[in-house]
Amino acid sequence: MVVVAGPSLRVPYISTRLPLRPAPKQSRFYSSLENQQQDDVENNEQEPAEEEIEEVEEIEEMEELEAQEEPGESTEVSAVPWYLQVQSPQREVKPLSERQRIPELPESPPPILQPLLQKVSVDLGMDDLTLIDLRKLDPPPALGANLFMLIGTARSERHLHVSADRLCRWLRSTYKLRPSADGLLGRNEMKLKLRRKAKRAKLMGNTDGTEDDGIRTGWVCVDVGVVEGAEGEVVDIPEPQDFVGFGRKTDGVRVVVQMLTEEKRQEIELERLWGGILKRSTQAQLEGVEDSVVESTIIQQSLPEPTGSTPTSNNGSSLSGARGFHTSARPSPTSVVAKHRRDFTTSVFRPLEQESSQEVALGIFYASIPRLISEGQFEDAMATIQNYSSLPKLQNGGWRPFVLNQLISSLQRVQPEQTLEYLGTGSSDYSSTPFLTCFYQSLSGYPTSSEVEARVSMHCFAQSIGHPGYSRSGLLELFDEFKICGAEISQKTYMDLIRGVLQPTVADAQYHGPPQKAIEGAMDILSTMHSQGFKILHQSILVELQALVSPAVNLDVPSEQIYSDPKETFDLPSYPMSPIQYRLHKLIMATDGPRYQIETQIRLLDIYSRQRHWREFWETWDMSRRRGNVGSSVMYAFMFSRVAEAKNQKACMNVLRIWPAEMQSKHVLLEGAVAEAVRACLMVADPMIAKRAAENPDNTGDMVPLWVKAGGLSEREGQNM
Repeated sequence: MVVVAGPSLRVPYISTRLPLRPAPKQSRFYSSLENQQQDDVENNEQEPAEEEIEEVEEIEEMEELEAQEEPGESTEVSAVPWYLQVQSPQREVKPLSERQRIPELPESPPPILQPLLQKVSVDLGMDDLTLIDLRKLDPPPALGANLFMLIGTARSERHLHVSADRLCRWLRSTYKLRPSADGLLGRNEMKLKLRRKAKRAKLMGNTDGTEDDGIRTGWVCVDVGVVEGAEGEVVDIPEPQDFVGFGRKTDGVRVVVQMLTEEKRQEIELERLWGGILKRSTQAQLEGVEDSVVESTIIQQSLPEPTGSTPTSNNGSSLSGARGFHTSARPSPTSVVAKHRRDFTTSVFRPLEQESSQEVALGIFYASIPRLISEGQFEDAMATIQNYSSLPKLQNGGWRPFVLNQLISSLQRVQPEQTLEYLGTGSSDYSSTPFLTCFYQSLSGYPTSSEVEARVSMHCFAQSIGHPGYSRSGLLELFDEFKICGAEISQKTYMDLIRGVLQPTVADAQYHGPPQKAIEGAMDILSTMHSQGFKILHQSILVELQALVSPAVNLDVPSEQIYSDPKETFDLPSYPMSPIQYRLHKLIMATDGPRYQIETQIRLLDIYSRQRHWREFWETWDMSRRRGNVGSSVMYAFMFSRVAEAKNQKACMNVLRIWPAEMQSKHVLLEGAVAEAVRACLMVADPMIAKRAAENPDNTGDMVPLWVKAGGLSEREGQNM
C-alpha cells in the first residue's frame, strides 16, 4: 500500500545563520566531549540548546568547506559556448504544502510509525514522503518480513547525511534501538573528506568538483530494525509439514527509511519498483482465491495412476505449453498443470505428505515411462510426466534427461521402417508424429547439455539409417542454433557432430571422402571446441578424424603412384593418401604429447593397413617405437597378422628377418597370439615350411628354427591326432 496524504505539520525551513555560535574554545570543548563521551550522550540526553549549537556549528563548517567549489562550477559553465550548453528539462515544482504532506497511517500500524513520520518530516525536513506497506508481500523481500518502507527526499547531500545521522541518534536515545545506516558518512568523516578535497583542489589549482570523490552518495538506507507491532495483529498460522522455504519467523514489524536526494530518487524510482512487486503479489493472491476450485482438483489428483489417461486442458492438448511446465508466468485458470506449478512454491499444493510416498511415486514414474515409450504410447507417457512432474526430484525439469534418454533408446531399438515413421518428414518437423511431439515437448526453452546430446543423437541416427530429411546441412544448422543459444556442449556431443558431418551416408555408394562443405563444417566445430577449452589435438580426436576422412579402398590407382621400398615399406605396395589424410598424418607425427594408448595405436595401424597405406603404417610403427609404445605382445601380434593378411611373400620374409630379433630385446615371448601371427607370416613366406620342419626339425635355415620356436611342430602334431 502506497500512501501519500495528510495535513502538513512542519514549519517551512528558512536557512539562516543563528547568532548562537560559541567561542572557538567552547567549540573545541563540545567536539572533544562528543568524541570522548559519545555513549553517555546517547543514554543521557543533553540539553536541547547544546545539541542545536553543536549541529548548527557543524552545518556551517561544512557549508564553508563546500562553498569553495561554487566558483569553479560557474567558471566551467561560462567557458562552454552557448550552443554546446545542455539545458536540463524543467520539472514541475510542487507546492510547498504538497511536498511537506505527511502520509496517512495504514491499517494496524506499529506504535513507532506515527512519531517516526513526525520526526522525519517536521524535525529533519524531508520532502515528498511516501509510505509503502509491504507486510503482505509473499515471498518477503530481502530486507525482512512485515516491512514498512518510508521514502523521503533530502534537499542536498549535506542535508541527507545530517538528517540520517540525527535520525539514528534519535532512535538510539529515545527507543533504545540499534539502527544501521548504509551509505551514511559520519560527522567527522564528512568534515575530514571535505577538508581534504578543498586542500587538494587548492594545491592542484582545480576547483572542478564533478569527479566521484566518495562524498556524494545520494542515498542513505536507515534500517530501524524490528519494532513492536500493533496490538492484536499477530495471528498464529500453523505451517504445513511439507513446507519448504524460509517463511515468516518474526512477529514484529521491520521499518526501513530510505533517504535520497532528488536526482537519485528520480534515477532509482523505488516507489515504482516496490509498487510493481506489491501489485503482482496482490494479483497472485487474488487469483489464488478465485481459483479455489482448481486447487481442490489438484489436491485430489496428487497421486494419479501413471498408466491411465489424464484429463487434458480445454485446448485438447495432453500437455499445455510446448516447451515445458516452468515457463508460464501467469497461467490460465483452466490449465490444471500450470496452476499446480504456480502454487507449489507457496505451499498451497501438497503432492505427497511423507518421504516414503514420494519414493514410491518416483519408482512408479521410472518404471512406467520406459514401458509406455517402448510400447509407443507417447501420449500416455506425457500424461504421466504431467502428473508426476511436481515431485521434488522431478521439479525444474529434472525429468527431462531421463525421458529423452528413453526416447532415443526406444528409437534405436525399433525396426528401420518404424523408425522412419517415427522421425516424420525431417529435421524441421516437430509434431507430425506422436514420437516427435513427445520428444520436442520434453525440451526446455533453453537447451541444456543433455538436451543438446539428445537432439544430436537423434539427428545422427536418422542420418545413419538413410532418412532423406536429416542431412549434413541440417546437422550444421542445428549446431549453429546451439552456438547462438550459447548452450553447453559436451566433448561426446562434439564428436557426434563431427561424425555426423564427415561420415558417409547410405546414399554415398561410391564414397571418395567428405565433401568440401562437410570439411569446413567440421573445422568450425573443432574451432568452437578449442574456444571452449577442449584439447582438439588429443590422440583420440586425431585418430577419429583420420578414420572419418578415409575413403573406401580404391584399387584403381595408376602404378606410378604406388610406392614400394624394401626399407620403408618392406616391399609392401603403399597406395597414396588423399590430401586431407596426408595432412592429418603429418599432424599426428609432429604432435608432441603423451604416449599413445595401445588401443588408439592399434586403431590407427588398422586404418592404414585396410587402406593399404603401408608407408604411413610403418612410420606410425616407428613413431611408437621411439615413444616407447612398442613393447607389448598385442602390438607385435597385430603387426604380424596384418602383414600376413597382405599375402605378400617378399614382405613377409623381410619382416620375419628383422622383427623377431627385436622382440627378444623387448622381452616379448613368442607364444600365444604372437606365435600364431608369426606362423601365419611363415606360411606366406614359405608355404612348405610345415612339411620341411616336420621332415627335418634340426634344419638351420632362416625359417625352420623360427617355425619350431613358434610352436609349429606341436600344432602339426595336434592336427595329425
